[in-house]
Amino acid sequence: MSGDSQKNIYCDSECGSLVRPGDVIFPNGAAAEAAGYRSCLTCRPRLCGGIPPVKDAPPVVETALLLIKEGFLNDQSETALAARLRCSHHYLRRTMIRHLGASPTQISRYRQTQFARQLATETTLDAPTIARAVGLTGQQQLENLTTKAWGYSIASLRRRPGSHTPANRSSPVELLVRYTRPYSFQQLLDHLKPRATPGVEEVTDSSYRRITHHNGNPRVLQVEDAQDGQHLRVQVHGENYVNLIDDMERLRTLFAIDETPGPAVEHLSHDGLVGELVTQQPWVRVPRCWDRFEGSVRIIIGQQISVTAATTIAGRIAHKLGRQIADDSALSRCFPSAADLVDADLSGLGFTNQRKATLQHFAEAVADGSLDLTMSGTIEEISLRWCALPGIGPWTAQVAAMRILQHDDAMPSSDLGIRRNASALFGIQITARELDDRSAPWRPFRSWVSQHLWNASHKVGTT
Repeated sequence: MSGDSQKNIYCDSECGSLVRPGDVIFPNGAAAEAAGYRSCLTCRPRLCGGIPPVKDAPPVVETALLLIKEGFLNDQSETALAARLRCSHHYLRRTMIRHLGASPTQISRYRQTQFARQLATETTLDAPTIARAVGLTGQQQLENLTTKAWGYSIASLRRRPGSHTPANRSSPVELLVRYTRPYSFQQLLDHLKPRATPGVEEVTDSSYRRITHHNGNPRVLQVEDAQDGQHLRVQVHGENYVNLIDDMERLRTLFAIDETPGPAVEHLSHDGLVGELVTQQPWVRVPRCWDRFEGSVRIIIGQQISVTAATTIAGRIAHKLGRQIADDSALSRCFPSAADLVDADLSGLGFTNQRKATLQHFAEAVADGSLDLTMSGTIEEISLRWCALPGIGPWTAQVAAMRILQHDDAMPSSDLGIRRNASALFGIQITARELDDRSAPWRPFRSWVSQHLWNASHKVGTT
């Protein structure tokens, strides 16, 4: 983000509206607004309020950012966030400002005001509905927040002044979500399509659909490529938009929208083994997850069975143990929570007794807090933490680090597909241990290499 110190306006680096671009550089929009700058009205930088992933930050920053993105500060304080992270309030604020340029509350409010601005400019939702959609209690709180941030009322942003739609509308809300380029929506769809949980998700050749809910009120989000080289198009079908900001954040995470492949491409492109793969497809992303517990269960289910079989079993879990929240035959269920699975009857779902025990031990650890699915750290620390649970081995821990914790340096070297494709590139059959040894030059981007190797079947002649 570039700022004009004379006008106190900050702007996206691609926007040419500033007379003196680059006068001040900010790591993100929240930092610019924390410094007293207001966003450019031409490019409306980071309109959805996304904060790009932070590299080389301590785990407390990564975990705090995950919780903020989930809406933790919508109804709780910074002090509560610090307690959740087991650190002092002073340390949390100091560390967040050092690495992100803004305090936890400033980051949270930035997300809310930016998303409110998008809803005001791209939809006809009324102000009370927008307030609830961004995690606020009502219109007055929204007006106070936006006036403080911008110096004017949100009503002045309307495309058609006076035109608005109250809550409980039947037509979908449509939003554009800008991604970091280069980007391939098709690559993400190709990964998600065979893994979509029946009843919860639906993936076609051109779209992703998912049912979610707030307090039992369902809504369906549909994602497509906007075909403009810059955005994905999201349609929200439902009669309730409360905390829609959190669902949009989950979509951004699942589709790795804010992640920047440039550093990984630069680091890996000259490698003699994977350099060609990386340079041919610089847009490859590491797909993450919608919900960390749901994604973790799916990974555990996938231990030593095919993707197709794991998808079938995941659908059985959703159908038998998930809450029915809609009558739609294709999308009707929410995935069960950790508490739901702790004492659930898992018979008839296709599990061995050992796998049942693994799932229930895992669910219990998540439910009682002994395994924190937001806690990051080094790849070695993550693996040690996860492998301490019965039935969880290195493959599960490494894939979870990639998908659930958004770690860039995981290497599930025992994965058959990865080893097979790596062996084809090396020209010899290699073991998991040998792949671990050979992957050292790829650090700290081994997750990206792993994804390239998973995607490489058609390039190296494997299935």
